[in-house]
Amino acid sequence: MAPRVRALYKIDPQPEGPAQARRIIAKELASRLPERILDDVKLMVSELVTNGIVHGAPDGDDPLMLDLVVNGHVQCRAHVRCRVLDHGRGFAKRVRHNAPGGGWGLQVIEQLADRWGMQSSPHRTEVWFERAAS
Repeated sequence: MAPRVRALYKIDPQPEGPAQARRIIAKELASRLPERILDDVKLMVSELVTNGIVHGAPDGDDPLMLDLVVNGHVQCRAHVRCRVLDHGRGFAKRVRHNAPGGGWGLQVIEQLADRWGMQSSPHRTEVWFERAAS
């Protein structure tokens, strides 16, 4: 089995933040996941980072954190867990359907992730998802 990978990255709370997160995911996971799954993981991370910037870092000062854990390799049933942490107050775990002007982020996560969830406190929000390589 391929070794476990654990990495923590600071993501700039700027418009370039989602692209920065996608580059990190591509670099870390390209050799571990099939392209189809890699694309899904990049999309989910991009959505969570976008939500974190919009809702958890409105002043653009405090970086978001991307926590990435990978177990295994594509031939060994790789499993990915990503967390995005921001400085927002959190929200109720619900998926809004047909939200005007956006609101697709959690709907994307709901559709593509094997599991997902969130935790919040008055000063921090964490949203995570898990996805298997198969």
